[in-house]
Amino acid sequence: MNIELRHLHYFIAVAEELNFGRAAERLHIAQPPLTRQIRHLEEELGVKLFHRTTRRIQLTEPGRVYLAEARRVLVQIQEGIVLARLASRGEVGRLAIGFEGSSAYDIVPLSVKVFKERFPKVNLIVYEMTTGDQVQALHNAHIEIGFVVPPLSNACTN
Repeated sequence: MNIELRHLHYFIAVAEELNFGRAAERLHIAQPPLTRQIRHLEEELGVKLFHRTTRRIQLTEPGRVYLAEARRVLVQIQEGIVLARLASRGEVGRLAIGFEGSSAYDIVPLSVKVFKERFPKVNLIVYEMTTGDQVQALHNAHIEIGFVVPPLSNACTN
């Protein structure tokens, strides 16, 4: 089956206008190609979407059902675009965080709280693990962020 998004837009315009000429104007295309595209859509679906007479057109029952579904598909596509853009900015999705046990009482809770307030659509997954385990988990992409504790020997020498 070869149905493209433009077929859905064309069908919805004709279904809402119930007139090929007005739908073609609304879509900024000529009427003959619009008529051909609707016929192609009907052939692909194997159903008649419109009752056509010389004076008017009206939706068939399959056309009414398909109209609701075509609208739903276009809404879902728009929602998908919005969510993909939000995800690209880190505003939705999931974020896996590793933390050292000693961080559980100060920086981690505060950081998680601030992050959740700022990005409520991101699902945070928090794992308690040693610094070494966090480094390995970062390398293996099991976590995206780690709250590590520097070794004591470095802390004493600086």
